[in-house]
Amino acid sequence: MNNFDKILEKIEHQHIEPTPKWYFQFKNWGFWCLFAISILIGSMSFSIILYSVQQTDFELLSHFKHSKWESLLVFLPYFWLFFLLIFTLLAFFSFKNFKKAYKFSLLSILSLSVFLSMVIGTLCFISGSASFLERKFANQVEIYNSIEEKKLQHWMNPKAGFLAGEIIDSKIDTLLMKDFSGKEWQIIYHEIFIPPILELENGITIKVMGKIQSDNTFIAEQIRPWKAFGGQEGSKSKKKKH
Repeated sequence: MNNFDKILEKIEHQHIEPTPKWYFQFKNWGFWCLFAISILIGSMSFSIILYSVQQTDFELLSHFKHSKWESLLVFLPYFWLFFLLIFTLLAFFSFKNFKKAYKFSLLSILSLSVFLSMVIGTLCFISGSASFLERKFANQVEIYNSIEEKKLQHWMNPKAGFLAGEIIDSKIDTLLMKDFSGKEWQIIYHEIFIPPILELENGITIKVMGKIQSDNTFIAEQIRPWKAFGGQEGSKSKKKKH
């Protein structure tokens, strides 16, 4: 009995039936969908990581009590880094199972997944979608601390030298500011660093670095706009809810 006869006998004995063509087509489309969804979520994660980096004042890390590296770890968006890793691996897995994926090396497939997530994520960040998506996610998931909430935790700490709020009166070398808890502070400043883009006018939201002089007096060493940079810097605060 030759090999052909053996195979035929095995098929008849085990009642093996050919797999229909639609099954392979459906499987291939399924992996395409998984790849697209993975890239999309990976891109969203990368755009929010960029937004988080944008909102972090890395030049101020040296003013924290801990080392720069320890302080930096506080700002890292672990949740979104984890999401990016998981969905990059899912995109890699789905692409690897495409019909002609064997023609590509594992490194090239992984590089393609990372590249697509970074490019689309960067475009989302530039368009302003990252901040919108991050706020939406924060509103829907109670256990998630938004980037804005983390930022508030760090800047509403006057004893450590960090304070933020809205200017309600502006005079030469003196500001009257209401912080995000509603407390009013007298901010005294003289010959300090103030970005040229920032106008110290009523309604402007700022963050101040310095030290407490008394219960409601703060000596400023630096004054910066609340937003790190971008189109809303120095603009009048429209949100009262903090």
